[in-house]
Amino acid sequence: MFNTLFISENLSENSHTDDTISGVEANVNLIEKINYTEMYETNGKIYFEKYILKKIEEKNVELLIFAIGAGMIIDIFFLKKISECFDLKIITMFSDSEHLFESNDRYYAQTSDLTWLLSPSTEELFNLYDINSVWTQGFDKNRYPKKELTKSIDISFIGGINRSNRLEYIDFLRENGINVELAGYGTDRGLISVEEKNEIVYKSKINLNFTGVENEDKKIFKRVKQPKGRPMEISMLGGFTLSEYSYGIEKMFDVNKEIDIFHDKEELLEKIKFYLANEKSLEEKAQCAYNRAFREYETNNSFLKVLDALEKIKYVNKTYFIDDNFAKRFTSTRFYYMTKFLIIGELKASFDEIKTIIKYKNITFKNFYFDIPRGIFHVLDKKIIYTRKIVNFLRTK
Repeated sequence: MFNTLFISENLSENSHTDDTISGVEANVNLIEKINYTEMYETNGKIYFEKYILKKIEEKNVELLIFAIGAGMIIDIFFLKKISECFDLKIITMFSDSEHLFESNDRYYAQTSDLTWLLSPSTEELFNLYDINSVWTQGFDKNRYPKKELTKSIDISFIGGINRSNRLEYIDFLRENGINVELAGYGTDRGLISVEEKNEIVYKSKINLNFTGVENEDKKIFKRVKQPKGRPMEISMLGGFTLSEYSYGIEKMFDVNKEIDIFHDKEELLEKIKFYLANEKSLEEKAQCAYNRAFREYETNNSFLKVLDALEKIKYVNKTYFIDDNFAKRFTSTRFYYMTKFLIIGELKASFDEIKTIIKYKNITFKNFYFDIPRGIFHVLDKKIIYTRKIVNFLRTK
């Protein structure tokens, strides 16, 4: 079993990261899981990097898993140093490549032995760059246990209702006499717990899934559709999924035997009417989807797929190319942290950011009128919030 470090941008409790980590723990010797944002913001760049290097050496780490988000914290040349100094494997993991492939993910992915994606639709983008990739997502059977409850809800949707064109679909169904049970951000019920989400799935005959993404960075992103983890989650619970189509979803489930899809409002309405009149058909598909989900997306089995892909790799072409767009974004983040560290008195950490700024050579006017003020604002805002908490606490005494 690999001695492994799992290094993630965040380690939120009761998240899909928790699901992933449980699969990792079951199949390797997990030395430590590290929230790199928290460690970096507390101690700075040099401390963070030295900590990782020391841990690799002391614990004879053989596998590093970097779950990299949009934070622009990890230095690509730090990953280069790891590869040059240690005989180990690096897996880079990306959850939102539909948004971040061009600006972020393809640059970090080039430094790894294997890239782990959570959806099949973007895998071919990485393959174009000669990057070894695998897609899978794991769900913990203890958090998503299958149960048989009375199907008292015809149709439900759980998720942010204001994203993409979801509300248009819901309104269209309502206009045609179809009531949809809603929960999630922007709905009357609002955000709910994992247990409450599970209960809705157990009780629903049809669970809707939408694939349009939310990204206002570029207008063209309004066209992007991406199958994510919701159909897998529903299927782990034993529910039936009726999903908006997006490229790659047929790699996730058989769209004839395990789930079903729709392309527009009229087809959605037609299929809802069909399944409500043919409940045996949706029950059969839900059972087939559950079998597939447990076999491939249960967290232990999912991570075994990653390890199998890692073992089969015969050639790795690691490079460390950066372009101006990446360097400017990375430098922008350095100015932000330089300012934060300076204000809180972490002078060494602030100086380390300056050295990195000089190394990347991509200073712009925006660094001075936006990034520095942003750093000041975030420190002061945090102090104001902290002071209010102290005052409120004292008032209760």
